[in-house]
Amino acid sequence: MKIIQENEYLDTMKNEVEPYLKAHCRDGYIPGAEDIYHEKNGIIGKIHVKRYLADDPKGVVVISHGFTEGAPKYEEMIYYFLQAGYHVYMPEHMGHGQSYRLTADFSLVHIDIWKRYVRDFLKICHKIKKAHPDLPLNLNLFAHSMGGAIGAIAAAWEPTLFHKVILSSPMIKPLTGGVPWPLTVLIAHAECFWGKEESYVLGQKPYDGTDTFQTSAGTSESKFARYNDLRKEKQFLQTCAPSYGWLKAAIKMSWYLRYHGWKMLQSPLLIFQAEKDDFVSVRALQKFAAKIRKRGVAPCEYVYMPGTKHEIYCGGDETMEVYWDKIEKFLEEK
Repeated sequence: MKIIQENEYLDTMKNEVEPYLKAHCRDGYIPGAEDIYHEKNGIIGKIHVKRYLADDPKGVVVISHGFTEGAPKYEEMIYYFLQAGYHVYMPEHMGHGQSYRLTADFSLVHIDIWKRYVRDFLKICHKIKKAHPDLPLNLNLFAHSMGGAIGAIAAAWEPTLFHKVILSSPMIKPLTGGVPWPLTVLIAHAECFWGKEESYVLGQKPYDGTDTFQTSAGTSESKFARYNDLRKEKQFLQTCAPSYGWLKAAIKMSWYLRYHGWKMLQSPLLIFQAEKDDFVSVRALQKFAAKIRKRGVAPCEYVYMPGTKHEIYCGGDETMEVYWDKIEKFLEEK
């Protein structure tokens, strides 16, 4: 498949990809999972889901996006999956995009209990699977960063749900800005104990529209510019900072994956690691994959991507050629 070239990226997305996606897209809302963690006044919000139907489908891909991201950021990848013959479902996790939130602050990503992410995501996946019982390669997962943690836990909880699992820079363990991990754990739990779950993590601030390509997590300036312009236009894409509640949830997801979840995975795995990653621990990712390959039951292919940053899918031409080729071949393997 031909990858969209960077020197034509903005024009191609505007004149070809966006009209194509619009013609193939239906979006709506699905109620999240029942809140079993609160005795009274449990919250059951609605998850915003975009559904893209391929013309000649051979399978389904569900995308689990990363921290602070929204559905429009994945339109290039959605386009490639559609062209390859896969229906695509793009749910936005709680606290992101147009899905329900636990705080009125659009800049803040907050969650009360980490399992809410996974249970909401699993409910969506079951709805998707029931909608396409006729496809032999039914449900595949493509997941990035925080969404990689959510998706990997979902695959561990229900090992037969996904046909194949692709994890791109998954958040097996988040990086903490130079603060030692034990201290981060202590701070997160202490702040939540003292009722500051919905407070910004120290050093974080509301969205102000001053993001720059140089400090971004991708290596394609045109892709950064396109999404950055969308964020400035749409308030629901302006999530940018974690609460202490989110930080505590990320810690607990990391503990689960590193010490228990990896043992439960059964679906074939394709894991991508960026060369330079400022958001997730490469060491933790390498150890996670090594344990699966050595003692797990799931086949696991580990791919190192030179010249890339955290958002590998926001890379340049050479990166995307290799990246997409690996993904397409992985999905087509019997």
